[in-house]
Amino acid sequence: MSGSGIPAVPHDLPEVPLSSTDTRANRTGSWRHVRPVIAEKAAPCHKACLLHAPIPQVMTALARGDIPAAGASLLNHNPFPAITARVCPHPCQVGCNRGRYDEPINIRAVERFLGDALLHRKGAPPDVSTGRRVAVVGSGPAGLAAAFYLRARGHDVTIYEREAEPGGMLRDAIPAYRLPAEILDAEIEGLRRMGVVFRCGVEIGSDMPLADLLAAHDVVFAATGAHGERGLGAPGEEHLTRGLEFLRGVRRGEITSASGTVAVVGGGNVAIDVARTLVRLGARAVVLYRRTRKEMPAIEEEVEHAIADGVTFEFLTLPVVAERVDGHLRLTLVTMQLGEPDRSGRRRPVPVPGSEHSFECDGAIAAIGEVAETKFLPKEVLDEQGWARADKATGATAEGWLYLGGDLITGPATVSEAIAWGRRAALAIDRRLRGEPPAAPERLLPTVSIKGINLDYFRRAPRTVQPALPVETRRLTFEEEIGGIDLVQAMEEAARCFVCGTCTVCANCWAFCPDAAIELGAEDAIPRVTLDYCKGCGICVVECPRGIIALVDEAKVEVRA
Repeated sequence: MSGSGIPAVPHDLPEVPLSSTDTRANRTGSWRHVRPVIAEKAAPCHKACLLHAPIPQVMTALARGDIPAAGASLLNHNPFPAITARVCPHPCQVGCNRGRYDEPINIRAVERFLGDALLHRKGAPPDVSTGRRVAVVGSGPAGLAAAFYLRARGHDVTIYEREAEPGGMLRDAIPAYRLPAEILDAEIEGLRRMGVVFRCGVEIGSDMPLADLLAAHDVVFAATGAHGERGLGAPGEEHLTRGLEFLRGVRRGEITSASGTVAVVGGGNVAIDVARTLVRLGARAVVLYRRTRKEMPAIEEEVEHAIADGVTFEFLTLPVVAERVDGHLRLTLVTMQLGEPDRSGRRRPVPVPGSEHSFECDGAIAAIGEVAETKFLPKEVLDEQGWARADKATGATAEGWLYLGGDLITGPATVSEAIAWGRRAALAIDRRLRGEPPAAPERLLPTVSIKGINLDYFRRAPRTVQPALPVETRRLTFEEEIGGIDLVQAMEEAARCFVCGTCTVCANCWAFCPDAAIELGAEDAIPRVTLDYCKGCGICVVECPRGIIALVDEAKVEVRA
């Protein structure tokens, strides 16, 4: 013992390790009461997309310049991106998490680039033919989409169209400054390359009975749209031109000019298209709408463009009488006020007593709604009011051989909604023709919010802006008003995407795990948690850039198992 009272330590003791094993013997997983669950989730853009396109996957592929992969992902849900990029309202951009950080991804611009890039590349016939025959009645967006997916799956598809050219509302109702005819023609030519047959100038019901159509085909898909137009229901309404009739006349070159003041009655997309077209033809357009701007069903961006074009809006105004006086048109207008909500959820307009007043104009066009024409359909698929009935998920009807879709079922809707109908019906018809049971309902994934995104891994970057014609130029021409972007711009914009809810195998979870409890597999495989060693610290959850890892109570996980 030393003089300090502390025992002396011999200097000749052998060295021994503090531990005779590595850390794998320390199974820290037994400490855990919460477990990290790695599972991909839905991006808000995907949830908001009217076609449920896999937008994060499209952006990921395009960001690395892989146009074929990006195009394949997009075409699986949207056969005509060159069209939808031009006419869809793109609610996906409103839902974009990036918009809560700096600016939302310009999904429309990226879609436009891909759509135009693929326009003349797609259209190969299927490798194998099933020999089954499907008739599609109507060549609007729903009919064209159904034909695309049915033909891609090997079925023989013939489209029957009563007009001289295919396209339906895409050709006759959407102005050229929004959708140039050459874009529609190119998409239709792609269908012809696939082997889709078009029989135009044939109206089912009058030129060919529906029974004869069925006799020549295994299944019929009817998507004839909503081409009928509601009347004003007021004395003198015969003095008003119908909105679709007017737009059709302009697209076909039958109407080439307009002058004076022209009233446009309505607040939907057709009304706005009519008003903006009138400006380009030389008239002063005044939109009369019985509700307020907030209740207008028209695409908000189109309303803003109309205002910039010089269109005037008179809200809470309803024509109740129309009469010709000294070569002009006199409308008796009533001021409205909003009452209780109706079935659409919008407040019902109610006339204000004693508010009648006159409005002098040179013409008026009614665009107050469209209705489906169902006279060719069997009564078994119509309800008491004469509306067509079909399963909302598949388009199937009480007549097993007949499927319906698009505006024929929903009433007037967007082009994207009609395309989605055509795709759903095509997939259901394909399963029927193959003798397969109906598909199980799609599993709904939770949505990743901005709170689930680790913003430390993303730098702020300006949004790519599409070129556009100046207002003073566009209001004088029917040239396309919004332009496209190039490959470099598209890749840069795609690279701004957070890729919400999708694992990109960034390996952050593996790098930050203090227990080496994350296993990486193949290049595109989602990492796996080794539960023997994961103690549930949650570091991986915090460091995941894209919100796909969540901590779940251990007991609840065991109950689910």
